[in-house]
Amino acid sequence: MNIIVFFGRMHATSGCRMATFLAIGIIFLFTTKTQAQMEEAYKLANEMVRERLNREGEENIKILDELKKNDVIVVNGTYDHIARVLQSLKIPFAGIDHHQLMDAKLEPHQTIFVNCASSFPPEAARKLATFVAEGGQLITTDWALKNVIEVAFPNTIAYNNKPTADEVVRIEALDKQDSVITGFLDEKADPVWWLEGSSYPIEILDKEKVKVLIRSKELGEKYGAESVVVRFPHGKGLVYHMISHFYLQRTETRDAKQATKAADYFTDKGASKESIKRAEASSVSYGEIQSANTSADFVSRIIIKQKKKTK
Repeated sequence: MNIIVFFGRMHATSGCRMATFLAIGIIFLFTTKTQAQMEEAYKLANEMVRERLNREGEENIKILDELKKNDVIVVNGTYDHIARVLQSLKIPFAGIDHHQLMDAKLEPHQTIFVNCASSFPPEAARKLATFVAEGGQLITTDWALKNVIEVAFPNTIAYNNKPTADEVVRIEALDKQDSVITGFLDEKADPVWWLEGSSYPIEILDKEKVKVLIRSKELGEKYGAESVVVRFPHGKGLVYHMISHFYLQRTETRDAKQATKAADYFTDKGASKESIKRAEASSVSYGEIQSANTSADFVSRIIIKQKKKTK
């Protein structure tokens, strides 16, 4: 009996292992396919962003084309991948580790992106505060709220200690005067924001100083804080912070329009016939290109804004 039971358990265990390996394989294939889709979406978004910026003024493209690595710094993190967005936009940048930040020469004309990280040296966070005070521009994402913003800029915004689930929420743009969110203003389908598991909701502590640029009522109803992207001044510079990540590993359709083709999105945004034709040959969906375009547009405009300010 013991032998039969023993082999029965071994068989069941083997079956579980086979099922586990199969599940892992399916997840890997799905994730790889989804990431490939998003990479293609970002490449298409680059065309659209440059077209639109050029229509608004040739100076915008000139600024992007003349950028040097020293103009944009990316502080590497654990989970976000802003470098991929910059690479898809062909924007040069210098990538450094947060420990290297202490030895880096920071200048007021620069834009610094701090990726979501599980840890960050307090002294490096305080150096970023000095950088902003002297005129620099800082953009942080997700967990940097606790280990960078709360340390460097206390009493402005904070983590409300209610981590999110992995989900997608609808968003709306509030401050139409800030050029960096222009890409969110003329969407034909409601734009959405991906919340990665354990994203940090943003509690506004200084309501006079902090401006909410984008919010989500869904986010507020579920987690008690509706801010998605915020901005506040510090000395001569500006700080932008957003919940979740710049680089979207996936997206999700929330209405029928977002399930249509990328070419439909290009048409809605007034893209050129050549761009629309290239989009027609792509398998990227309306929802995927919408998510990629809005984040790529935001990144481009925020860099342009700083360069114009410090000319």
